[in-house]
Amino acid sequence: MCRLFGFRSRVHSRAHRSLVEAENSIVKQAALHPDGWGIGYFVGRDAYILKSDAGAHDSERFRLASSRLQSQSMVVHVRRATHGHTDHLNSHPFRFGRWVFAHNGTLWQFPKYKEWLLAQVGSKFQPLILGQTDSEHLFHYLLCRLDAAGVDRAGHKKIDEELVVKVIQEAMSFLYEHVQSLGIRPPIINFILTNGDMFFSQRAGKSLYFATQKKSCADFDICPEVNKVCMNSTRSGKSVTHLLVASEKIGDEDRWEELVEGGMVCLTPGFDIKFFPPFANFSAVYDDADPDERVSVAI
Repeated sequence: MCRLFGFRSRVHSRAHRSLVEAENSIVKQAALHPDGWGIGYFVGRDAYILKSDAGAHDSERFRLASSRLQSQSMVVHVRRATHGHTDHLNSHPFRFGRWVFAHNGTLWQFPKYKEWLLAQVGSKFQPLILGQTDSEHLFHYLLCRLDAAGVDRAGHKKIDEELVVKVIQEAMSFLYEHVQSLGIRPPIINFILTNGDMFFSQRAGKSLYFATQKKSCADFDICPEVNKVCMNSTRSGKSVTHLLVASEKIGDEDRWEELVEGGMVCLTPGFDIKFFPPFANFSAVYDDADPDERVSVAI
């Protein structure tokens, strides 16, 4: 399995504290997830990706990037390989246009329905799959469904977040229904998807935490945000200053909450936070040993 971290903020922010310095930083988590790392971030209207097949826990490049990069939206991933070799092409996040995607989980017995999933992806998106992972196939499956629904496939144009959620939930439901029909255990699909303006995160099968409020803030005095609602003990409404999402609680500054199993959280371009219930056909029955199962096979 892997570990996810991402944020969307009203102000340009560094993630160095969460990635390197915090009590349970991504670097510390990467000691058990050593098969590559990646950082997706936005500058202006463009999305960029840094990737490596090295472990983030002993990567000077990772520490340097985390200390220098500033963005209003960022997606970070450290990989523990299941499907696909340890290779920078198999490291997350994946990008198409302004869409950036990272996945924590496994599509169990993926070879048994890889061709079915590729058929769903279709000829428009199949050539864009460069690596071997189930995760990259899943990303392009979702992009294909969004494209078919009229959502800008590159993520540049104005997009209706309610439509995106509807399409993703229907796509997830269809995938789960097919897997269940084969008698295969439900996949684990926790992910972050963003185009820099909108931020979506799905929980399905593993723990996933989010935070919009802070207990304390080391940057309080220099933060340019005037209305610091993030410092309230609870959300006073649907408008927030930021959203953090992580596989594990990162540090003590933030008030972490657990996203409902099967549910999705969305942050709109106007920084309204929205929560969505589990998608149809969702089920999660896992034993404690599954998340640490390592296959490391090429597909």
